[in-house]
Formats: sequence, structure tokens, C-alpha cells
Amino acid sequence: MEQSASPKHPIIAFMTDFGLGDGDVGVLKGVVLGIVPDAHAIDITHDVAPQHVASGAWILAASYRYFPPGTVYVCVVDPGVGSTRRPIAVHAGDWFFVGPDNGLFSYVLAEQPIHQAVVLSNPVYQLLQISSTFHGRDIFTPAAAHIARGIPLTELGPAIDPATLQRLNNGLPKWEGAHILAHVLHVDHFGNLITSITLSMVPHLFSSPLIELEFPDLKVTITERRRFFSENVDGVEDEQRPFIYGDSSGYVGVAIRNGSAARTLGVGYGAAVTLLIEEK
Repeated sequence: MEQSASPKHPIIAFMTDFGLGDGDVGVLKGVVLGIVPDAHAIDITHDVAPQHVASGAWILAASYRYFPPGTVYVCVVDPGVGSTRRPIAVHAGDWFFVGPDNGLFSYVLAEQPIHQAVVLSNPVYQLLQISSTFHGRDIFTPAAAHIARGIPLTELGPAIDPATLQRLNNGLPKWEGAHILAHVLHVDHFGNLITSITLSMVPHLFSSPLIELEFPDLKVTITERRRFFSENVDGVEDEQRPFIYGDSSGYVGVAIRNGSAARTLGVGYGAAVTLLIEEK
């Protein structure tokens, strides 16, 4: 299935770990507008934890579905810039994704049909000079802009087998008896801990008679559940007590009201999680 993105006002969405202290983000948008003056350049975030590919992959997974079909994503969390990792463009589902082949698109690849994938090797669709450290400017953003203006992916470089695209090896949650073995996928801006356990795995999260979420490495167990952050349990307002909740991303999370669960519990990315839930 070959398709190009060429609406009248194409959308190019950016997600990077660049931060906003330097001029890099503005430069990316300048490159886009130099190629597609009518494009809408939208920021998902530029505050992905530096070099943290797994966090960027999760943020993208929680965001991309809410953009219109044909949106082109420029995703740059690229600790391997200048190495042998491949610069790629992928048409998956109704969207296009441009960035490094380092696992950043893992969730998209798992969730969407992959129509095409190419290596970005055609210099016609890159800037004239390619730096060794800023492929976001010189390779990824020009490619995304040309896709947005209707250039087929096959013009950007040779096709590659989607099965060879890099995936994160962080393991899926799995049942072991009455327990789910999982890990922390993401720590958000508020310090909430997002686990890899999807809400669909635990439909009785709030109705089961017993639930225990444990961080086994810390020997910390949480049993309290709240449907929303301001909920009081048994009429008690406790802003220091961690609780289990259903995050808007569709995953089980742990939070502390008006506080940081990550900082208070000393838990970060990748921490092991065990969830015990007693069925109704």
C-alpha cells in the first residue's frame, strides 16, 4: 500500500528530547516551512528525558492516535546519532513516522499495520550538508516535509522489511498465577508512575475485593485505589499516601495526590512491578 500525505495544510508533529533552552526546535520548524510553507507544525513535546528512547516511545504511543490521518511525525530521541543505526520513514496505520530506527516506534509498530518502511538515503530530500550530530535538522525533518507535500516514501530511499525494524526489548506484562509481572513504563511530569499493565488486563481493578501492587525490589506494597486524584478514601484526605489509579493513557498507574510518587517511593523507569488482584 503506497500512500503519500498531501493535504492542503499538512500537519507535521514533533517529539524530541531537545528541550527548549536552545534554538533546535525553532530550526526544525524553519526547515519545514522552507519546504512546505502551508504546513502546520505542532509540538507533542520536546521534554522527553534526554536519550531515553523507551520514554519517548511511550509518549508517542499515548499521543499519535489523536492526530488526523496523514499526520507526519518527526520523532528524535537519538543517542545513536552518527552511528550505524538507520534513519527511517514508516507508513503505519493512517500516519507517517520519521526518525531513528532504535525502538522509538515500537508501540506504533505493534499496534498498527505497517504499509511501508524505507531508509532515508536519497540526498535529494535532505539538506545539502549533513552534520554528524543533528540528523533531526538535516535528514529527518526534510524527509517529513517532503512526505507532507506528497512525495512517496519510495522516493526517499530503498524499502526495508518491516520485520527488521528495531523494537524495544522491555517485555510485555504477563500473568503468573494470580499475579501480573510488569514494570514501570513511564514517569510523567507530575511524578506519576505508569506501569506496563493495561487497564484491559484488569477490568475489575476497582471492583475486586483485593488488590496489591508491589515494587518487589523496594518491598513496597500499595493497596489503596482511587478513581480520581481528589477522591478521599473513608473520608480521610491523605496527600502523602500512594494509590493505584487508571491513567488516561489506558495503563495502571501509581500516584500521590499533590505529590510525586516517583520521588516519594524512589521508583523510576524500568522498575519491576507485581500486581495481585483477586477476581470478583
